[in-house]
Amino acid sequence: MAINDVQLHLLIAAVRRLRKTAGDRRLEVLAFGYPDLLLSKKRLEELVGTDLARNLPERADAAKIRAWYGMAHEEPIYDSLALFDRLGMNVTIADVVALQGMERIVDLNDPLPDDLRRRFDFVIDPGTCEHCFNVGMAFRNVCEAVRLGGFLVHMAPLTLVNHGFWNFSPTVYPDYFEANGFSLLHMAGYAYKPDSSLEVFTVKPFENFTPPMKGLIYVVAERIGEQDPIWPIQRKYQTLLSPAAKGPPK
Repeated sequence: MAINDVQLHLLIAAVRRLRKTAGDRRLEVLAFGYPDLLLSKKRLEELVGTDLARNLPERADAAKIRAWYGMAHEEPIYDSLALFDRLGMNVTIADVVALQGMERIVDLNDPLPDDLRRRFDFVIDPGTCEHCFNVGMAFRNVCEAVRLGGFLVHMAPLTLVNHGFWNFSPTVYPDYFEANGFSLLHMAGYAYKPDSSLEVFTVKPFENFTPPMKGLIYVVAERIGEQDPIWPIQRKYQTLLSPAAKGPPK
């Protein structure tokens, strides 16, 4: 899975927010899928500073990564784990197979192993849930790994046909987070332009709207409560299905 400049920007902003209370301690991070770092050297330096970006090791399999993602340019592919280490992070990689050899084998279609629950300061889902057929369980698992005061940095397709099994509607996030002890800090849409760059667009959380094709949704949320997870009711049906409801919403 990939981390682009949008995701890294959101992650860095969340790290700065957490550092206000966490101080200089090492942060525990869980990434679902090995996070291939896909951004230019210039953009990396803009986001983390030249000192942190200086002399980062490059991936030996850079050519293979470029081919997988259809990248035409020859920008370096830096080692994301080396970058995270410089940011003061201990990273656990979870995946359904050990592609790099260090992954913890976790199938998000099944309940999250107990030792991963509520453990991590940051959980990074750079585009994994949509590839799990049991998508509700997968998203619950991703959220359940976040500790109290920790952050979820998540990306999912909005209008990417056959990219995965599922596209996500924006209502997923406020409805799930509100019912499960999270505060939604950021939600925005980005669409691929013909040159493969991303253009931001406004996401409506509950209203019907027509997003651009090849659209993605980026989310940052903070866990502020410790309640057990529940399946939410979609916002537009909450009144209709509440015990006091006497008819369809007007």
